[in-house]
Amino acid sequence: MDIQTYISQAQTYKRSVASKYLPAGGEEIVSKIREAEQYLLSVKYDGHFYLLCCEKGAVTLVSPGGNVIDDLPLLAEAKELLSKAKVKDACIPGELYFRKEDRSRVFDLTANLDDKSPDICFAAFDILSIDGKEYERSELVEKHKKLDELFPEGGKVHSVGSKSVESRKDIQDYFKQVVETDGQEGVVVKSSEGMIYKLKPRCTLDGVVIGFVEGEGDRAGMLREVLVAMLRDEKIYQITAKVGNGFTDDDRKNLLKTLAKSKVDSNYIEASGAKVAFTMVKPEMVIEYSSIDLAVETSKGTIRKMSLSYGEDGYSAEQSLPCVSSMSPVFLRIRDDKKVNKDDIRFSQITDIVELAGSGEAVELKESEILKREVFVKESKGQKMVRKFMLWKTNKEKDPDYPAFVFHYTDFSPTRKAMLKKDIKVSDSKKQIEQIYADEIAENVKKGWEPA
Repeated sequence: MDIQTYISQAQTYKRSVASKYLPAGGEEIVSKIREAEQYLLSVKYDGHFYLLCCEKGAVTLVSPGGNVIDDLPLLAEAKELLSKAKVKDACIPGELYFRKEDRSRVFDLTANLDDKSPDICFAAFDILSIDGKEYERSELVEKHKKLDELFPEGGKVHSVGSKSVESRKDIQDYFKQVVETDGQEGVVVKSSEGMIYKLKPRCTLDGVVIGFVEGEGDRAGMLREVLVAMLRDEKIYQITAKVGNGFTDDDRKNLLKTLAKSKVDSNYIEASGAKVAFTMVKPEMVIEYSSIDLAVETSKGTIRKMSLSYGEDGYSAEQSLPCVSSMSPVFLRIRDDKKVNKDDIRFSQITDIVELAGSGEAVELKESEILKREVFVKESKGQKMVRKFMLWKTNKEKDPDYPAFVFHYTDFSPTRKAMLKKDIKVSDSKKQIEQIYADEIAENVKKGWEPA
C-alpha cells in the first residue's frame, strides 16, 4: 500500500474542503446560505478527519498529518463490507469518532484511541475513488447513495447518512431537529452550487478586553474592534478572540471613551483584522460574546495564540499556546456582574467545548532523534555529486500534526539542470520507514557511489 500517496491525498482534500467551509449559526441559515437547486444535509460528527484507504483488499486509515492506523476493530468490518461489495481499491474521506449514548466529543476519541476501543467508529461522508473511478465533487447524490450501499447504518463503519432538500426553510427544520432537539454537534450542508456550510449553534463566552482599535474616516471617534482574553492563571492572559461585530454606534462611541482612559504599555504587538496594532488597556472590562464555532486547527495545522503576563510594566509576551479561532464573534453585552478572576473569565470555558493539544496547556515538543544517516559521493564530469539519506524519530507522534518517523533524501548533482532534488516520506511504523530507507538506498546507490 502506497501510504505516501494517501497522505498526500488526505492533505490535498483537507486543504480544498477547509477553504470552502463557510460557518453559520442556526439563526443565520437563510441569510448566509446561498440559493441553490438542491442541498444535501448530514450530521456533523465531532472527531478527526481520516481517509479510509483500501488497496487490494488491505484497509487502513490515514490522516493529513501522516498518522496511519491499521489495528482498530472497525477496520475488519470495513474490509468485510468492501469485500462483500467486491470493492478492491477505494479512497473514502470520513470522520473518526467515539460512539456513546450522549453526544460524543473529539476528546472522547483521543482518550480511547490508544486502547483500540471497539466503540471507535468511522462515518464516511465522501468518495474520492472506487476501483479506479474518480468521483466529481458535484456528484453529491450519487456519492451518498454509494456510501449508503457500501456501509449500512448502525455499524462501526457507516455512511453519515444524508437528506436531500430544496429550500433553506427545510435546512432550518433539519437543524432544529438534529441540533436543538437531538443534541448533535452540528449539520453539514453541501449545495449543488459547490458550497459547503457548517452549521452549529452559537456558544457564548466571557472574556476581558485587553486592547482596542479605533475606526478611521467617518468611523473615527468610534470603536472598531476589541482584543479579548481569558485567564489561564492569576496573571496569565490568553488571547482568545478579536471582536468587531455586534456593537451599536452608541456602544462604539462610549466604549472607545472608556477604553482610551486605561491605556497601558506592552512589549507585544497584536494586529487587528485591519492590520492595525491594538492599543493595549488594563484588564478591567468583562464582555460576553458569541461565536458559531471554535476552530482548533486550519489546513496549516494547530491554531496557536500568544499568552501575556500583566504587571506594573503592562503586558509582556510569555509563549504561544494551542488555542482557538472564534468564528464570526459577536459582542453581546458588558458583564458588570463579572470580575477579572479565574472563575468568571476562566480559560476552561473553551476546553469545556473543544479539546486542545496538551489539554490546553503548552505543548512540549521533544527533540527528534536521528536513527540513520548515510552520505554517498560520486565523481562525474569532474564534479562531485552527493546523495544524503536520513531517517529520524520525531518523538512527537502523540500530536496529530506529526508523524512518528520521517525519511529524507537529498540529491545534489551539479551536472543536472535541477541541481537539488529532495524527497520526504513519513510513517507511523518503524518497520515500514526502515524498509523505505533500505529501498531508497538500494535504488539510488549503485556502481560508482562511495560512502563519504
